[in-house]
Amino acid sequence: MSFVRKKQATTRRLLISLVGVFIFLSVDVPVAFGSDDKEPHFYSGLDVGFGSVDEDWFFSVMLEQGFSFGGLDVALWGPLRFRVIDSDPQDDGTLREQDWDEPSDFARIARSVTYFHEWDDAVLDIRFGELNGVGVGHGSVMDCYFNSTDMDHYQGGLTLDVDYNGSGLELVTENVVSPEILLGRVYIAPIAWFIEGDWPTRLVFGYTLGADISAPRRTTANSPTTLPITGGDVSLTLLDNDVVELTPYLDMMAMDGDLGLHAGLATSWTLSQERNVFLHLRGEYRRLGGDSHPAIFNPFYEYNRRYYGLDPVTDMENTLADSLANDGSQTSDGFMAHAVFDWDEKVRVGARYDSEGRDRPHWVMFRLDVSPVERFSLAGFYSGQDRRRGAGVFSVDSLIGASIHYQIVGPLRAFSEFTRRWRRVGATMDWANESAFGVGLLFTY
Repeated sequence: MSFVRKKQATTRRLLISLVGVFIFLSVDVPVAFGSDDKEPHFYSGLDVGFGSVDEDWFFSVMLEQGFSFGGLDVALWGPLRFRVIDSDPQDDGTLREQDWDEPSDFARIARSVTYFHEWDDAVLDIRFGELNGVGVGHGSVMDCYFNSTDMDHYQGGLTLDVDYNGSGLELVTENVVSPEILLGRVYIAPIAWFIEGDWPTRLVFGYTLGADISAPRRTTANSPTTLPITGGDVSLTLLDNDVVELTPYLDMMAMDGDLGLHAGLATSWTLSQERNVFLHLRGEYRRLGGDSHPAIFNPFYEYNRRYYGLDPVTDMENTLADSLANDGSQTSDGFMAHAVFDWDEKVRVGARYDSEGRDRPHWVMFRLDVSPVERFSLAGFYSGQDRRRGAGVFSVDSLIGASIHYQIVGPLRAFSEFTRRWRRVGATMDWANESAFGVGLLFTY
């Protein structure tokens, strides 16, 4: 234990020293650079504004620094929020300490670090930062996953995608400082190893292994446990031309001793090549065992793993691990439908419905991103869940986000954002609002 504490203290000192070098906060979206440029590009931003977190109001100073070179894109930032209105319950200090009171909070300094490189037959894609809508494989274990939905507990996650001639590896962890969710998938296109061309890569076999290695328990035990998930998948791209890509797939996953069968069809339609207009549609039927939950790592997992309904005996709030230990759910039939419309990255609209059938959980998600011109962007997000298949998917107790960013003239810009997430304080967890608005300067060079 003393070694662990010393290691954590060393890590904290190192990260604090980095804060001294990079003092920045931004609620704006990092500038995108072309990764193929031969010369490095930089940008610097300075914003000031006001915002709220739950019942308190803050003055924010926002400074960010980024650069791009040879496939590497780095955006550095970090929140400095100074309390100006302290409503009950009272908090200590002027600087909002919840932004920097855990080792994982310091991972936010590197807001986004990505590296992408493409060869003739291979692709390498590495991403670090907030995970927003991440999926693995066909999404039967992880889909539309967000890792920082708890506003006081930031997590810097990591994804790795490697592909060589149709075979490859996918890895995800939600928190590089203190990982609890580990997920990997290896896949292979066996025919492509012996025959060249496009069609041999269309038949793909995959194997997935993942776990929440520290799933909390509250009613069945006081110590955390491990929730493993494993299984295999196969897919075959039947059509792949200038108009449509058509890929049926079949996944079989095991969770807590129960099997889940996922039979789906993924399609991509090119509505206009000249205007870059695409429509992506995916549908899936599920046959689920009592403790099998499809896309268990979804937008609500960070909440579900700690609060998953009242225990009928103790009247305490069950965690997901508690629920799996006590659950007497029967085999059920569910389905998923997901659609995304994309117009040249200027307009992107997405909608999803995910159901486990009977009286089991279901959830919805809607996303909107509009950027008709380079100097303006509008984004909206909604995702609601009801664990008993009720109307709670449309309620105020949902994940909600909206933002507007506008470059007024030259480097002068303005922004406004609103989010509704949960806030975990001690042993309690409840929904809370967060807002920000202000103006700033952005320079590229």
